[in-house]
This record gives sequence, structure tokens and C-alpha cells, in this order.
Amino acid sequence: MPFVEQTIKSVLGQNYGELEYIVIDGKSTDGTVDVIKSHESKIAKWVSEKDSGIADAFNKGLSFATGEYIMFLNADDALAGPNVLQDMADLIIENEFPALIYGDYNILERSSGEFMYHGVIKLSNSGLIHGQVLPHPCLLTHRSYFEKYGGFDPNFRIAMDYEWLLRGGLVERIVHVPCHVSNIRDGGVSTLDHGRVVGEIIAALKKNRQIRSWAGEYKLRGYFFTRSLLRKTLSLIGLYRLFFAVRHWYRNG
Repeated sequence: MPFVEQTIKSVLGQNYGELEYIVIDGKSTDGTVDVIKSHESKIAKWVSEKDSGIADAFNKGLSFATGEYIMFLNADDALAGPNVLQDMADLIIENEFPALIYGDYNILERSSGEFMYHGVIKLSNSGLIHGQVLPHPCLLTHRSYFEKYGGFDPNFRIAMDYEWLLRGGLVERIVHVPCHVSNIRDGGVSTLDHGRVVGEIIAALKKNRQIRSWAGEYKLRGYFFTRSLLRKTLSLIGLYRLFFAVRHWYRNG
């Protein structure tokens, strides 16, 4: 609730005329509904009712959407500026309407909103089968992808977007554009339980037949353990932000 109005204003403040904004609330009792009602004249549709989790909420929003491209924005995230959607619409045309198109993002410290690091993901097939996912607040998906591969699996409580991406991400055309799309606050659900995240990633790979043996699973678990240990070590000695800055410079020059 502390950031939901910022999220809503970041969408309603877009300089893009073809916007259809749908708000899905899980029957909040913290004042979120009052915030939504204060902006409802500019919201295409909103509902506030109990759901079974993030995947259920995403699917509910998807069922109401009529647009050609669809984007999911969490209640503690925000679009980076008023021209984001127009810029992305232009880039969609320039790139001949890819199945998925995504840009970059800033990670902000949750409570203060202080800038932590700039995120740039260069998705590859190898990265995807090693758990790499595209943050949905900077991703626009053509509705044909949903028609072909379906919505989000509610059996996944955290990695539902990864499992969904895994279904078609290895074969569909995915385009990265150097556009700062969103600001994302850290401390989301995917950071709260690393063991469960890894478990769901492995379950998603098994479901989509990308892991076929115990050896493959063991190797991937070792990879995630090493990554987690590196992150904890860098955070402990205060070099985590520097690591991301150096990596960004190395990848982008």
C-alpha cells in the first residue's frame, strides 16, 4: 500500500493515448481500495477480491485485457517516466512486432527509494535454462504468446513468470531495447525465500522437459548455490552495488 499510488500515477501519467489500465487487488484492507477509487475515472477496470496468489491475479488481469501488448506492473514498482509506453510502442513498430520486447530497469532500496543499481538483462537460451528471467515490470508481451502458451500456472507461487517464459522463450523472438522502462523496489517475494525460488525454477525446468536427470538437477543446484554465496559475500563486505556497476560497464561499455 505505501507505494500503490505512485505506481498508479506512473501509469496514468503516460503520454500514450492507447493505454488500457486494469488494476487487480487481492481484497486489501490497508487503504489500497480507497487509492484505486480516487483514480477510477481513468482506470479501464478494477476489481478487489481474494485470489490464490500472484499467478491468479496475473491471469485475472489478463482475462480483462484487450490490448495487443500486455504488461504487468506490481504495486511497489513504477514506470520510469511519462514517455515510457510511447517509446516502447515506437520500438515495437521499429522491431516489427516481436513476441516479447523488454527494456531496462533501476532497482531502488525498498523503504527509502534510493537508487541501488541499473539492471540490464541480455537474455539467451543458455541463460534461460539456468534460471534467467525477464522482470515483468519492463516486459511487454504480444497477446499471441498467451494464446499459444497460455497464462500463468498457479502451482508456482514465486517463479510463475519464469515457468511461463520457459514455455516459449526458447523459440519465440524476444527483443531487448536500451530503454529505461521501470523502477523496481527491492525485497520482492522472489528475494524472500531463495530455497523456494530455486525449487520452483527446477520444477519449471522439469515441467518443460529441460531437466531430464538427477545429474542435471544437481549441477543446476550447485550453480545457484555458488551464485547465492557470491551475493551474500559481496553484500557482507559492501561490494554488492559495485559488482553490478562493474558488470554493467563491462557488458555495455
